[in-house]
Amino acid sequence: MSSPLIRSVLDKVDRLKFEIASVTSKLIKFQTISPPSNTLECAEYIKAYLENAGIEVSFHAKEKEKVNVCAKVRGKPDKKIVWLGHLDVVPAGLREKWVHDPFGGVFDGERIYGRGSSDMKGSCAAAMIAAKVLSDVAEEDKATVDFWFTCDEEVGSPDGTGWLVEKGLISGDLCLIGDSLSRDPSKEPYIDVGCKGYIRLHLKAIGRTAHGSMPFYGDNAIEKILLAIESVKNLSNYSLNLPADLEESVKSSIEYLLADEKLSEKQKDAIKKAFYYPTVSLTMINGGVKINVIPDYAEAFFDIRISPGVDPENIIRTLHNFISTLHMKGVKAGVIGFEGGYYESWDSKYAIALRKAVEIATSVKPKPKILLGATDALRLKKTLGITCLGFGAGIEELAHAPNEYVTLSGLLSAAKVYAILPLLL
Repeated sequence: MSSPLIRSVLDKVDRLKFEIASVTSKLIKFQTISPPSNTLECAEYIKAYLENAGIEVSFHAKEKEKVNVCAKVRGKPDKKIVWLGHLDVVPAGLREKWVHDPFGGVFDGERIYGRGSSDMKGSCAAAMIAAKVLSDVAEEDKATVDFWFTCDEEVGSPDGTGWLVEKGLISGDLCLIGDSLSRDPSKEPYIDVGCKGYIRLHLKAIGRTAHGSMPFYGDNAIEKILLAIESVKNLSNYSLNLPADLEESVKSSIEYLLADEKLSEKQKDAIKKAFYYPTVSLTMINGGVKINVIPDYAEAFFDIRISPGVDPENIIRTLHNFISTLHMKGVKAGVIGFEGGYYESWDSKYAIALRKAVEIATSVKPKPKILLGATDALRLKKTLGITCLGFGAGIEELAHAPNEYVTLSGLLSAAKVYAILPLLL
């Protein structure tokens, strides 16, 4: 049974259901495309809305137009939640692919359409409603919450979360990431408990040019790079040694991914391996200058993802061993970036509190999942060392897609979770 205070908060959110739709629609209408990630006008709207509710709001910007917003809802001084979301969106793409104006914020009674609705202006609107409701709760009855709305997550957060963390402007005991997607947050809720790490690999091959009719005088760099590519792809059969306490979240993540009815058998087999082995994606390849010239240079790039709890440096050493067995002159492999993933225990005190909040809000027990990609949570986890968990209103398959939308039921579920959690700590 929930407390009278929690029931009161839930009722207040429900009474604001048309307001949450309106706020989402207004946020969508601000074309905060990254790049250039200009969020100033959108930030001013958020500031005016929240200040009207009596909430303390501040702007933080490395560059004038790229504004990050912090809304502080004061509560108990010894407990602080960081709610983290981003205001920027990816470009809309071809207009003819959209039924509605991608920046129109059309509301049909259950869905709000537009670029960024699921990723993630819907969750930002839910956070604004939660902040408004929480501002009426006595300080001694809730944790302090800093609601952060950042400017440039879609391009790596150099002027957003990255800069804010570097300057020491973000701090707290728990980070709740609003940039969290699922199939249906109101009926099938999932909590993000971590994300994979990555290795970005650059292969290059040096050869010798010759006329295409006389290949025996040359040294074909493309043929070399193709051999090296096959060697790197063997990494996808390298079994990872995962921590024992990650198993429940891994199994739940695989079940989540396999529930997609559109999957082929080949895709299902790949998903079953996706956490127990590295995923190895060849993403770019370049080589050759002319059809009748033996190429003297070729290069390829890989995006390699590894489960949290696995040391990326061990995988990098394995990669170099694979390539060295080729005994091929002129082939080099360079790592141009890597980062280990992270995960939280499903039974940690903060995870249990969030699980309770989600179950109260949706009447469904949530399940854990690990992100295949990464969010700004990774930056906070690595720098601040605080617990980072994710829950949001967005629908996964719609992120970055035409006809993106968010549902009113998803928005209400997210707003309730964001408003309840501070009462449970």
